[in-house]
This record gives sequence, C-alpha cells and structure tokens, in this order.
Amino acid sequence: MALWNQRNLDPPVVLNAPCKSKHIKSQISALTKTSTSMLNYYSTLNTFEKAAAFETRFVNRFKFRLRNMHGFQVMRRVNQTLIRIKNLDLVQVIMDLHSFLPESEYIPQTVNLPVRSNLEYLLVRMQGLCKLLMRVVYLTKEAARFHVKQIVNMHLYPTYVMFLGLMGELWLFSRSVCRRTVQFYDELYPALEILPETKVSWLPEHYQLPVSLAAWLGEEYERDILQCGDANGATSSNWLGSEGDADLFTLLQHSTTDGEEQLLSRKQETEAANKSVEEALTAPSFSSVPKAMLLQSLRSDTGEVVERKGRNAPATQFDAKQLDHIRSKFHVQQFLKQERTNRTDSPAKALTKGLSEQQFGDFNVRLMKEFNRLSSVEFVKFFKEQFLQLVTEGT
Repeated sequence: MALWNQRNLDPPVVLNAPCKSKHIKSQISALTKTSTSMLNYYSTLNTFEKAAAFETRFVNRFKFRLRNMHGFQVMRRVNQTLIRIKNLDLVQVIMDLHSFLPESEYIPQTVNLPVRSNLEYLLVRMQGLCKLLMRVVYLTKEAARFHVKQIVNMHLYPTYVMFLGLMGELWLFSRSVCRRTVQFYDELYPALEILPETKVSWLPEHYQLPVSLAAWLGEEYERDILQCGDANGATSSNWLGSEGDADLFTLLQHSTTDGEEQLLSRKQETEAANKSVEEALTAPSFSSVPKAMLLQSLRSDTGEVVERKGRNAPATQFDAKQLDHIRSKFHVQQFLKQERTNRTDSPAKALTKGLSEQQFGDFNVRLMKEFNRLSSVEFVKFFKEQFLQLVTEGT
C-alpha cells in the first residue's frame, strides 16, 4: 500500500535542530507564513465540517429505509471517505511543525528549525488528503446524478432534494479545499532543502515526494477539480447521463473557478450573518417589556436561576495542582499530546473528556497563536489560565 494511503501511518518524532540562518532567512520567513496560513485555513472550515456532520447524520438516519438504493449506497461511501479525512487530523500535524518555527519578523543567526522528516510527514498527509477529497468529488457527483433522476420521477421528492443539496455543498467545498491544499503543498516543498536532516530518514528509500502535487494527481485533478464546464462557459446538456463530461457544477449554474469561489464566499458570509441575527434575536431585550414586569422581576421572591449541568458538560471542579509539573513550552506540548491520546484511546483518563472536539481544537489553536510571541514562563502561565477556564467553564 502506498505511503500516503496508510490509515495508521506512524509519524516521525517531533524534533528540532539548530541551523544557521544567514542565507535562508527569506525561506524560513516564507515557511512560517505558509504554516500560519494553513493553520488559519484548516482550523476555520466550520461550514465544511457542518456539511460532513449532516452527511453522517443522514446516513445513520436512513440506513435501513434506503439501504437498497444505489444513490444512498454511494452516500455511505462518501461518509466513509469524510471520516478518513477527519481522522487525518491535519491541524494537529501543522501545529506540531509550526510550534518549532521562529517568528517571521525576526530571525536570529542561529535558529532551531523542525527536522526534515516532520515536514515530509505533513507533505505525505497532504497527498492523502487531496486523494480523499478527489474521491469525495467523484462520489458526490455520482450520488447527485442518481438523486436528480429520483427527483424527476417524483420519488421521495423532499428527501432527495435534501440529499442533492448536501451533495452539491460537499462537492463544492471538497474542490475548494483540494485546490488550496495543492497550493500549500507547492509552497512547502521548497523548504525541504533548508531543514536539518536526522541520522535515520523517515521516508522509505524508494519513496519520492513529488515536486508538483498537481502533476502527481494527474489528469483526474485537472478534470474534476480545476475544470468548471466547457471552454465557452456553457454547460453540458447530457450531464444526467452516465457518459460524457457530466459535471455537478451544472446544477450551480457557474462555469469558472472565480464564480465558484464567489459562491463559497457568499455562503460563508450568509451563514455568519444568519448566526449574528440569531444571536441578536436570542439576546435579552427590555425595550418592549412593560415597566411593571421589570419591577416585578426585581423582587426577591422571584426565585433564583439554577444552572443545570448536561450529561456531557465539563466538570466544574478541577484541581490546579495537576498542572504543577508543567514548567516549559515543551511540557505543554507533551501534555497536549498525551491529552489528545487519552481522548482517543482512554476517554475516562482525559481531563477534557466532557468537551467536544471543536472546543479542544479551538483551545489548541489559541495556544499556538501565542507560542512564538510569549516567553516560556509567560506561555506556561497563559496555558494554565486558558486550560482552567476550559475545564471549568467549557469555553
């Protein structure tokens, strides 16, 4: 099995080594900026993650009722691919690399850089991510073709309209993420030359990382990811058939990559606006409340609000002495690595077992943004404050 296709690929040890930066300051700065951009991009794909969560919910909800439908079987394969993408945990891999990079504004003459094997592991994971995203693009197109035929026949119309919309959303985001991943790969690959090597190479002897990820992906990448219709901007008339250049993008009535990116931007802006409106509607407002009712609410006999803790709510009591052994940035990294392992393998031992994966991931992102800016003592203090707030308030 190819290295990029292995589910349980053993990562190299996260290490750094001293390196002279006299002639490579521009390359180090570019590597730091790219890793920062990647961290910000992959940690903010909330809309894509939400669509993937809907896909999992639909597959579990209709797994008995529609088990004999070909389109639904394709959706199950899409769900399995999305689960593999989530298990890659690319954000954590980027954080491990980014934590050893210096600030881009100031680079000393001797700087500790991550070893080459850490970047090689990230590049291999990006290869696998692109392959999985291309599979999502292909499968969503196949499922959508079946769903449209069922809609034309008026068979379970509301259900298949919902399925079709979800397939279009996953198709759209998968293409966009795949293109950005290829762009990030091409920016990271030149940094292999400036990173220090270890005595034992992590990559197998016969394995060579491609210089261009787009060229390695081949014709399928150009056909399914880059192309958006005919050269004249017109869409194919036989996209419902099983032959020809059928393209799900026909449903979205766009023909260029720019149009696709604009659609993604509008969707994200719309979701942000809807969230703001929802928060505004749920916020307390006293403008329309009669004065008599406001006075009544100030009386002492109205009772007290009792907070009820949900089944998966985080514990409100936490012994801060459990963090006394953490005294440096390295200790923080080891603690987070052990905590993530416990959350996966032994949830009962995890200190953050009551928190969702999104809350824990946001906590890690906040830490990494301050990793290079703060000194070791300041960073440890910041970590303890944030962690205590996380486990006691769940925020």
